[in-house]
Amino acid sequence: MTGPAALYLHIPFCAHKCAYCDFYSITRRELLPPFIDALLHEMAFYSENPPFGGFSVSTLYLGGGTPSLLTPAQWKKILLPLKDKFTLVQDAEITLEANPGTAEMAHLSAYRRLGINRLSLGIQSFQPADLARLSRLHNTAEAEQAIRLARKAGFDNLSLDLIFAVPGQTVDAWRKTLDQALAFQPEHLSCYSLTIEPGTPLHRQVQQGQVQPCDEELERELFILTQETLQQAGYEQYEISNYSLPGFRSRHNQAYWSGYPYLGLGPSAHSFDGHRRWWNVRDVDQYLRAVSTQGRAVADTETLTTEQKKIESVLLGLRRVEGLPLAGLPFQAEKAAAALAGIDDCGRPFQSSADNKLIIQANDRLALSREGLLLYNYVCEKLCSLITST
Repeated sequence: MTGPAALYLHIPFCAHKCAYCDFYSITRRELLPPFIDALLHEMAFYSENPPFGGFSVSTLYLGGGTPSLLTPAQWKKILLPLKDKFTLVQDAEITLEANPGTAEMAHLSAYRRLGINRLSLGIQSFQPADLARLSRLHNTAEAEQAIRLARKAGFDNLSLDLIFAVPGQTVDAWRKTLDQALAFQPEHLSCYSLTIEPGTPLHRQVQQGQVQPCDEELERELFILTQETLQQAGYEQYEISNYSLPGFRSRHNQAYWSGYPYLGLGPSAHSFDGHRRWWNVRDVDQYLRAVSTQGRAVADTETLTTEQKKIESVLLGLRRVEGLPLAGLPFQAEKAAAALAGIDDCGRPFQSSADNKLIIQANDRLALSREGLLLYNYVCEKLCSLITST
């Protein structure tokens, strides 16, 4: 395998664990030095062995956790060997996730000098009540200051993460957050509907009746407000939760959605070589031990069947606004339309569509309509059943 492929590094360290977060992270920063050594060891293993030995990297994503907790010196220790062991294409997209509370001017400037050319800031909200519910450490002023510092440091490809459908959130509060984000003219916006994941503190609060989840109809209203507000501001929606100015789509995420190979390093990271998927242990201590003895820390692996590949092509393809090419569809388009018929009684938001259609065909492609994007899970379940029933 020669690539190009996507490379992801999972940095599992946070200053604080947010109530809604289901990503693997810890606050034991004393483990950072041995973790970096293990990460370099794992990196060396995959650069020297199939299937990723000798492959080229088109995108590099530094996620977590809170990667901006690492100092520029620590990132230099990671990135210099990485660039030596893997071939980064000339215009590789290199993204660093950062939280407002850890965005220091000196660090941001140094990250930029290291070749990191895209910054993803975890703003989540500009409203104090939303930030409190999400247990974020930063406040509104710190969020705005982090954006200004990122611009001053030279980041001209800036993405902001925002979350809607937060318990207690109002339409007006979400509209204000969108307006405040747009005032900074970021090149990219990721606007996620909050998922209350089992095992998180927020999930326990819901179970105990301390928190009331967002009403489904309100969630739909917020989703439509997001689409309309950002499109009017010149952003293109290219995936369910992602919007960009022309030319600034996330190349890394598009690699995932297109089914390209990707290598994930670090605890809980996932990898895919086109046929087989594997994932690392979800524990730093286990990760350190496994890498020191085996060079890698794989928890489990699976080889995808033909049916699984077809299902994943539908799941990934329909996330994108462009949808799937009609040529090669794993089901007949006519059967897809029939499977999705008869749900007009859902009422809003389908009244906004002249034909109440969940899928559309245009330019030799099948894609979800705006209404279909709202019911992504439902639509995919119906369409994937056409695959499994054949």
